[in-house]
Formats: sequence, C-alpha cells, structure tokens
Amino acid sequence: MLCFRFDLRCCIQYYAAFDADLKIVAGCIAVPVHSSNPSIGPTSDDLESAAAMAEAKGLRVRLLLITNPNNPLGTIYPPALIQSAIDWARSRKMHTVVDELYALSTHEGGFESVIRTLNNDLRNDVREDGVLVGINGHSYFSMLTHFRVHIAHILLYYQQVHHVWALSKDFGASGFRIGTLYSKNQRLLSSIANLNIFSGVSHPMQMVVQELLMDDNFIYGFLDNSRQRIRYSYKLCIARLDEMVIPYVPAKAGIFVYADFSSLLPDQTFGGEAKFSSLLLDAARIIMTPGQAQHDRKPGMFRICYAFVTPEILEMAMQRLDKIVGKIRRWHWDNLNAESLTDIL
Repeated sequence: MLCFRFDLRCCIQYYAAFDADLKIVAGCIAVPVHSSNPSIGPTSDDLESAAAMAEAKGLRVRLLLITNPNNPLGTIYPPALIQSAIDWARSRKMHTVVDELYALSTHEGGFESVIRTLNNDLRNDVREDGVLVGINGHSYFSMLTHFRVHIAHILLYYQQVHHVWALSKDFGASGFRIGTLYSKNQRLLSSIANLNIFSGVSHPMQMVVQELLMDDNFIYGFLDNSRQRIRYSYKLCIARLDEMVIPYVPAKAGIFVYADFSSLLPDQTFGGEAKFSSLLLDAARIIMTPGQAQHDRKPGMFRICYAFVTPEILEMAMQRLDKIVGKIRRWHWDNLNAESLTDIL
C-alpha cells in the first residue's frame, strides 16, 4: 500500500480544490507560496521564505507542487523559473510534482513542458547497477529487512520530478476520469499500478481515448479551435473588465482570469469579500471563485471562469457585473437595497 502522509506540501498560489485533494487521502497540509509579482511567479527566495515560515511552526517541508499554466492566475511560468524552483526543491532533497493540466489550453505562446525544460532529467530511484536505492544509499530490500521504514519516507528522500496531466481540461473531458503520470520512480510507478486494480481506466474508455489520440487531424483541429474560442472569450472578458476599470492579472493560458474587485468591497476583509460574492449571486446570478478559497492574502480577488459558458452567456454575465459595479460605485453599500438592484437581471 502506498500512503503519503507528509507533514507539509508546499505549493505555489493554487487551485482551491487542492486542499481537499491533498489532505483527505494523503494527509498532506498544503501551504501557499506568495510572490510579489504573480505574473512572473515565485522566486527561490519566495519558496525559501514560505518553507522557513512553515518550519518555524514545526512542520516539515517535503514536496513542491507547481501548476503550470497556473490556476487560478492563468499565467505561464518561463522555463528558467521552473528550473529554478526545481533546483531549490532538489537542494532540499524534496520531490517536485508539476501539474500541466492546461498545457494545451494556451491562447498566447511561451509554454514549455517541464519534461523539455529538464531534457527529460526527472531523476529516478535506481542506481547504475540497477538496485533500487533507499535512505543513505542502502538498497531498498535490505533497508526494509533491517528497518521498518514507511514507504512515504523512502519516496521523500529523492530529488525527483513527477509530471501529471489529464484529458479533463484540454479536451473538456472531465467525465472520462483519465489522467497521466510520467515519472521515473520505479517504486512509485509500481505502487500506482497496484492501485489501478481498484481505480484503473475501464477497457472501453481506453479504446475510446486510443481512437481519439490516434486521429492527428482531429486532435490538431480540435485544439486549434479550442484555443481560438478560449482567446475570443478571454478578450471579451478583459475588454469588459477594462471598461469597468477592474485590474486583473494578464493571462496566457487556462480558462479563467484573476481580477481585483477589492475597491468594491464594503470593507477590506474576507467578510467583505464574502458579502460581495453573495451580492453577485443574489442580485445578478453570477458565481466567481473568491480569492480566500485560493489562499490569497488580499480580500477582493476573484477568479472568473469565462470559458465555462458560451460567449453569449458570458456577455450577459459581464453586463450584469458591470451594472453591479456601477451601482456600488454610485450608491455605496449603505444605499444598496432590493429596489436599487431591480434592473440587474
């Protein structure tokens, strides 16, 4: 059985569902790494600062998780930054997991997979003589013979990189429940293979995906069309935000834009953020992911998923958002009431 029960998982500003994804089964504690410039991404100093703060609380940093392209920011980290982050993790004898779930959903250039950045040097747990290596150089089997060491601790020793991707976002196929893991860690792959007995992809679905991925003409046509539609909806969304004078993080990938509505909050707290979120839902039937759910330190940041709906519905939603913004700026929160909000819908 493979059981990851690390005391800390250190992540860059991240997707809200990671908390549950990492903790429920693996028992990991996710900690965000904040950077002064989200468009560029975290530096080694940012990573070290976050790790030091966690260690000061008695936690142990064991794994770095990077999402590139980033969710919720929609930014693409340059290869040099990815290399720097991995070098930092390796200097601490940590593993790095790189999540490239939106790798094919870019609407501007500049993305490079970590596999190319590292020239496929992901590292592994096998010595040149073919022996699986354990802590302090002991062979895997002799170590287990002499010490009852948890397999999670064994995995933590190596400075390896693991790549994950899935069909869910780039192909709009989350219902397929099909993802990929690319790793050179033989024990990890063996353990995952055992887990696949209970959670593997069914044979009919494997056949469907095989046919899909073997059709080059369809793949290239589908992805080109998808990128064009993503770009169209993104431009529509940010054009409206510009009209409303709402700051946002310029995105190059993904299906969302991260915008700053802090100037519209009734007060600069996460309570004020929640109140603004409720107003959007109740008065305009608009749902945006609040920054608090993504561990942002600044109240008022929201993720807008512009590709979740058709451009026509997106346009309608942005019009409603524009009306909400205008009414808050004109009437302020003290004067907002059911009567003043009647023309939103």
